[in-house]
Amino acid sequence: MTIIRIFLGTALLAALFAAGWNVYRRLPADESSARTASPNPNSELTVILRGDSAATAVRTQIEIYPIDYAAVQRDFSAAVRPGKTFDDFLAQRTKGLVPVRPQLDDKGRAVAKLSAGNWWIRAHATLTGGEEIEWRLSVNVFGRGQTVELTTENAYERTKKF
Repeated sequence: MTIIRIFLGTALLAALFAAGWNVYRRLPADESSARTASPNPNSELTVILRGDSAATAVRTQIEIYPIDYAAVQRDFSAAVRPGKTFDDFLAQRTKGLVPVRPQLDDKGRAVAKLSAGNWWIRAHATLTGGEEIEWRLSVNVFGRGQTVELTTENAYERTKKF
Protein backbone atom coordinates (compact mmCIF):
# COMPACT_ATOMS: atom_id res chain seq x y z
CA MET A 1 0.00 0.00 0.00
CA THR A 2 2.85 2.43 0.78
CA ILE A 3 4.43 1.82 -2.62
CA ILE A 4 1.15 2.71 -4.35
CA ARG A 5 0.89 5.98 -2.36
CA ILE A 6 4.45 6.98 -3.23
CA PHE A 7 3.85 6.13 -6.88
CA LEU A 8 0.56 8.12 -7.00
CA GLY A 9 2.14 11.09 -5.15
CA THR A 10 5.04 11.17 -7.60
CA ALA A 11 2.64 10.91 -10.55
CA LEU A 12 0.56 13.79 -9.16
CA LEU A 13 3.62 16.02 -8.74
CA ALA A 14 4.83 15.18 -12.25
CA ALA A 15 1.37 15.97 -13.70
CA LEU A 16 1.25 19.32 -11.86
CA PHE A 17 4.73 20.23 -13.09
CA ALA A 18 3.85 19.25 -16.68
CA ALA A 19 0.63 21.30 -16.59
CA GLY A 20 2.47 24.35 -15.23
CA TRP A 21 5.21 24.00 -17.83
CA ASN A 22 2.60 23.72 -20.59
CA VAL A 23 0.96 26.98 -19.46
CA TYR A 24 4.34 28.72 -19.09
CA ARG A 25 5.40 27.76 -22.63
CA ARG A 26 2.29 29.35 -24.12
CA LEU A 27 2.68 32.71 -22.39
CA PRO A 28 3.50 35.59 -24.75
CA ALA A 29 7.06 36.79 -24.84
CA ASP A 30 7.94 39.92 -22.88
CA GLU A 31 6.99 42.69 -25.30
CA SER A 32 9.85 45.02 -24.35
CA SER A 33 12.59 42.47 -24.93
CA ALA A 34 10.94 41.23 -28.11
CA ARG A 35 11.00 44.70 -29.67
CA THR A 36 14.42 45.81 -28.52
CA ALA A 37 15.99 42.57 -29.67
CA SER A 38 14.31 42.68 -33.09
CA PRO A 39 17.05 41.90 -35.59
CA ASN A 40 15.37 43.63 -38.54
CA PRO A 41 13.44 46.80 -37.78
CA ASN A 42 11.26 47.44 -40.81
CA SER A 43 9.85 50.92 -40.14
CA GLU A 44 11.38 54.37 -40.20
CA LEU A 45 10.16 56.95 -37.75
CA THR A 46 11.13 60.53 -38.57
CA VAL A 47 11.01 63.00 -35.71
CA ILE A 48 10.92 66.66 -36.73
CA LEU A 49 11.49 69.57 -34.35
CA ARG A 50 9.17 72.36 -35.57
CA GLY A 51 8.26 75.92 -34.73
CA ASP A 52 10.12 78.52 -32.73
CA SER A 53 11.82 75.80 -30.67
CA ALA A 54 13.73 74.51 -33.72
CA ALA A 55 15.28 77.91 -34.43
CA THR A 56 16.54 78.54 -30.90
CA ALA A 57 17.23 75.04 -29.59
CA VAL A 58 20.69 74.76 -28.08
CA ARG A 59 20.57 71.10 -27.11
CA THR A 60 17.95 68.45 -27.90
CA GLN A 61 17.84 64.85 -26.75
CA ILE A 62 15.37 62.31 -28.15
CA GLU A 63 14.74 58.88 -26.62
CA ILE A 64 12.33 56.32 -28.06
CA TYR A 65 11.30 53.52 -25.71
CA PRO A 66 9.68 50.21 -26.73
CA ILE A 67 6.78 50.61 -24.33
CA ASP A 68 3.05 51.16 -24.61
CA TYR A 69 2.69 54.45 -22.72
CA ALA A 70 -1.12 54.27 -22.63
CA ALA A 71 -0.96 50.79 -21.07
CA VAL A 72 1.45 52.04 -18.41
CA GLN A 73 -0.97 54.87 -17.61
CA ARG A 74 -3.82 52.35 -17.30
CA ASP A 75 -1.72 50.11 -15.04
CA PHE A 76 -0.89 53.06 -12.79
CA SER A 77 -4.53 54.14 -12.58
CA ALA A 78 -5.79 50.60 -11.93
CA ALA A 79 -4.24 50.28 -8.47
CA VAL A 80 -3.83 52.77 -5.65
CA ARG A 81 -0.17 53.50 -4.94
CA PRO A 82 0.08 55.86 -1.96
CA GLY A 83 3.12 58.13 -2.10
CA LYS A 84 4.09 57.09 -5.62
CA THR A 85 3.75 59.47 -8.54
CA PHE A 86 3.20 58.44 -12.13
CA ASP A 87 6.72 59.61 -13.01
CA ASP A 88 8.17 57.28 -10.35
CA PHE A 89 6.06 54.41 -11.67
CA LEU A 90 7.14 55.16 -15.25
CA ALA A 91 10.81 55.29 -14.25
CA GLN A 92 10.44 51.89 -12.58
CA ARG A 93 8.77 50.46 -15.69
CA THR A 94 11.39 51.82 -18.12
CA LYS A 95 14.32 50.72 -15.96
CA GLY A 96 16.34 48.22 -17.93
CA LEU A 97 14.84 49.21 -21.30
CA VAL A 98 17.36 50.47 -23.79
CA PRO A 99 15.96 53.46 -25.70
CA VAL A 100 16.71 54.30 -29.31
CA ARG A 101 18.49 57.67 -29.40
CA PRO A 102 18.37 59.25 -32.86
CA GLN A 103 20.40 62.42 -33.44
CA LEU A 104 18.93 65.59 -34.95
CA ASP A 105 20.53 66.88 -38.13
CA ASP A 106 20.95 70.55 -39.13
CA LYS A 107 17.36 70.70 -40.40
CA GLY A 108 15.87 69.50 -37.11
CA ARG A 109 15.16 65.94 -38.31
CA ALA A 110 16.01 62.63 -36.67
CA VAL A 111 15.37 59.21 -38.20
CA ALA A 112 15.07 56.00 -36.20
CA LYS A 113 14.65 52.48 -37.54
CA LEU A 114 12.11 50.63 -35.38
CA SER A 115 10.08 47.46 -35.44
CA ALA A 116 6.29 47.67 -35.56
CA GLY A 117 4.45 48.16 -32.29
CA ASN A 118 3.78 50.69 -29.55
CA TRP A 119 6.62 53.09 -28.76
CA TRP A 120 6.98 56.11 -26.50
CA ILE A 121 8.92 59.23 -27.50
CA ARG A 122 10.50 61.34 -24.78
CA ALA A 123 12.35 64.42 -25.99
CA HIS A 124 13.94 67.29 -24.12
CA ALA A 125 15.13 70.58 -25.62
CA THR A 126 17.01 73.41 -23.96
CA LEU A 127 16.50 76.79 -25.62
CA THR A 128 18.87 79.76 -25.70
CA GLY A 129 16.71 81.85 -23.34
CA GLY A 130 16.95 79.23 -20.58
CA GLU A 131 13.57 77.71 -21.37
CA GLU A 132 13.25 73.93 -21.41
CA ILE A 133 10.62 71.95 -23.32
CA GLU A 134 9.79 68.29 -22.76
CA TRP A 135 7.71 66.05 -25.01
CA ARG A 136 6.09 62.74 -24.11
CA LEU A 137 4.29 61.17 -27.04
CA SER A 138 2.89 57.71 -27.57
CA VAL A 139 3.19 56.44 -31.13
CA ASN A 140 2.06 53.24 -32.83
CA VAL A 141 4.69 52.33 -35.42
CA PHE A 142 3.47 50.46 -38.47
CA GLY A 143 4.19 50.40 -42.19
CA ARG A 144 7.34 51.69 -43.83
CA GLY A 145 7.60 55.30 -42.71
CA GLN A 146 5.95 57.69 -40.29
CA THR A 147 6.61 61.25 -39.19
CA VAL A 148 6.12 62.82 -35.77
CA GLU A 149 6.43 66.56 -35.29
CA LEU A 150 7.56 68.05 -32.00
CA THR A 151 5.96 71.47 -31.64
CA THR A 152 5.24 73.81 -28.77
CA GLU A 153 1.57 72.83 -29.08
CA ASN A 154 2.16 69.12 -28.36
CA ALA A 155 4.80 69.71 -25.67
CA TYR A 156 4.26 67.98 -22.34
CA GLU A 157 5.94 70.65 -20.25
CA ARG A 158 7.58 74.06 -20.69
CA THR A 159 9.73 75.51 -17.93
CA LYS A 160 11.91 78.54 -17.60
CA LYS A 161 14.85 78.89 -15.25
CA PHE A 162 15.62 82.30 -13.80
